[in-house]
Amino acid sequence: MVDKNQKLIDVLIQQGKIKTGIDPNWRNLSNLEMEEKLQSEHIVSSEDIARGYAGLYSLPYVHLADFQISQDLLNFIPEDLARNYKIIAYQAEKETESNGLKVVRIAIAEPVKLTSNLQEVIANLEKQKGFKIELAVTTMGDFLAAISKRQTIPSGNQMKEPTMPVANFQKTDFKTIELDKIIIPYEVITKFPENIAQKYNMVVFEAPNSSFIRVAVADPEDKKVREILDFVKTKNDITIEEYKVTPSEVQRAMRFYNPEASKPVPKPTPPPPQPTPTPEIRSVEKIVPPPVSPQPQAPVQNQPQVKPQEEIKQEEIKPIPPQVQKPLEKPISPVQKQPEETPEVQGPSKNQLIVPVENDLDKYLGTSVKEVSDLQKIAETGNVPKIVAATVALAVAKKASDIHIEATEKNVRIRFRVDGILRDIIKLSTELQPAIISRVKILSKLKIDETRIPQDGRFDCIATGHAIDLRISTLPTVHGEKIAMRLLDKSAHLYTLEELGVTGRGLKLLLENMNKPYGIILSTGPTGSGKSTTLYAILTRISNASVNIVTLEDPVEYEMAGVNQCQIRPKIGFTFANGLRSILRQDPNIIMVGEIRDGETAALSTHAALTGHLVLSTLHTNDAAGALPRLTDMGVEPFFITSLINAIIGQRLVRKLCPKCKRQAHIPEPIFKQIEKELEGFNLPKPYQFFEGAGCSECELGYKGRLGIFEVLTMSQRIEELVLEKKPSSVIRDQAIKEGMVTMKQDGLIKALKGLTTVNEVMRVITV
Repeated sequence: MVDKNQKLIDVLIQQGKIKTGIDPNWRNLSNLEMEEKLQSEHIVSSEDIARGYAGLYSLPYVHLADFQISQDLLNFIPEDLARNYKIIAYQAEKETESNGLKVVRIAIAEPVKLTSNLQEVIANLEKQKGFKIELAVTTMGDFLAAISKRQTIPSGNQMKEPTMPVANFQKTDFKTIELDKIIIPYEVITKFPENIAQKYNMVVFEAPNSSFIRVAVADPEDKKVREILDFVKTKNDITIEEYKVTPSEVQRAMRFYNPEASKPVPKPTPPPPQPTPTPEIRSVEKIVPPPVSPQPQAPVQNQPQVKPQEEIKQEEIKPIPPQVQKPLEKPISPVQKQPEETPEVQGPSKNQLIVPVENDLDKYLGTSVKEVSDLQKIAETGNVPKIVAATVALAVAKKASDIHIEATEKNVRIRFRVDGILRDIIKLSTELQPAIISRVKILSKLKIDETRIPQDGRFDCIATGHAIDLRISTLPTVHGEKIAMRLLDKSAHLYTLEELGVTGRGLKLLLENMNKPYGIILSTGPTGSGKSTTLYAILTRISNASVNIVTLEDPVEYEMAGVNQCQIRPKIGFTFANGLRSILRQDPNIIMVGEIRDGETAALSTHAALTGHLVLSTLHTNDAAGALPRLTDMGVEPFFITSLINAIIGQRLVRKLCPKCKRQAHIPEPIFKQIEKELEGFNLPKPYQFFEGAGCSECELGYKGRLGIFEVLTMSQRIEELVLEKKPSSVIRDQAIKEGMVTMKQDGLIKALKGLTTVNEVMRVITV
């Protein structure tokens, strides 16, 4: 039905809705991503999008307001299917001459859902009803307005065949309002915190009494919006009346968060009227002031007559059309806030409602989660949002670097990576798995209904007083989707090189080479070995007011004062390579590139170093010597490598011994002989004495925290010759050792002799 090589953007360009001079990277977006981008930037209207999909899928476009839809047609599709797939029957025709079937036309408001599942739903409807179904495309607004007219039909009549269109049903349950015509008082709009209103496109625009508010919402169907509004209703014992508006109307209403914006615009004072007795208007707290009329004033010779105040109250003070204002079905008692209840978002307004702020886990949970038993208690409630929040809070409390949520045949296993080691934390029922996965996807703005392919996202939160950035990755497995979360503590302490464990000869070499005006310093090792942290320590050392430092990172792990840090965004074309080109036009002295991933980034980094810049970056190799052949494999000329490399750091992270429970360790004789051979040539006191952890209440099995072990390779004449001859890394490594390089294994064993770590830890992370 659709040309697989053609996308929504191509159709919109053909239809003349958008110009051809767009960012080429937009073509890499999916149709759904493109739709969201075009509408969020107000490039096209919702009707343009619908017409674009109609052209893409070779379907007609329909404006449902042009049709008189009978209740039989509105109930033709079961309500759960209609709302889930955003489809509605809008027209029926008599039997066709060809096959004798009645034709029912169905409009779809989310054409991206034209998947095999929806096609199967359509096929089943045709089979069950015995009708031929024809599809068309409509807008979401048309769909919502039409389905709101649906009435529940008694069960005996639900299978009735759709009849020919009759008079249009007049009752409108779905409410709309012209938000632009309303002046919202400051004390009313601030009932929702501004960040919540901004994030979810909804504002409070009227509060007739303390237990009743009216809210304008751009997307009432959004699951997160529904969750927040339900929370507000329950927590505040309040009734909420919702009105559908456009996202742009909500954004324009945000100006009323400025107290000055709520003041009515003064009008010219008309001549005083003849005094006539008028009924007194009762003052109602928080009533919406009359909107400013957009129409021009009448000429002076036709002075407007002063209306009785009863008419003013009816016609001007109430901005909501009469047909959508419904009296409360039952009296609502005022909000009773207990003294111990504290609004989860503090704002300037005293009457602010209690609104959930999902990223402040401490306030959202209302209790500390520091032990597995705390998480277990919350898990027993079955409250999925709180289970996810408590899991993250516990991970932060345990100083975990990663959270793994894995579906198995019998349960859902949650594991934390603490000090580099994965540990089982809790096991949950498999029934919770879909809801937990969906909750994480909602928080990280991933596609909930996409379970076939991996997805990546992120979200921020506050836990135990720390600002945490979570990077989310989903992966389909045979038992369901697996989620991995990388936790980055943005408020973490920036370490010095000495605190990281760089000492002796390695520290001396680094200090010499980081002060050179140009060249390349590389940090190498596997994922999670602390490479970026080492580069931050170098930047901290050399940063001052006389140099311009610019970084390209994915993600920005630590925020540094005085450093221009940039987050790359590959989806929109802002890659390491493209960003590096732009950085070179920013007059930098020092550039940090988060990772050299390809030949283009390697070539640009080399070019930057050649033109007088100091470049810091990371590379995924096993050791320092392996970086030189790796750069050659990426297409960098060997003579560039030899002239530009200042230093290469190889590193790993080992667990630190707990100082309170460490004790003397026994090392087996074969391993002891290997250690003696490894450390020969070092002037170390003998006999060698090593330690281990006994385990105590303040540590994890005898370990507490992590420490780096390092090797630093610099260029010498002989190493340059080996690189030019394209010798393997093993040959380069042996030469560096002959010239005095302390290897990672040697550095680790020396730290083990000092009682900082164990021999087992060093052997665990070093494979050479």
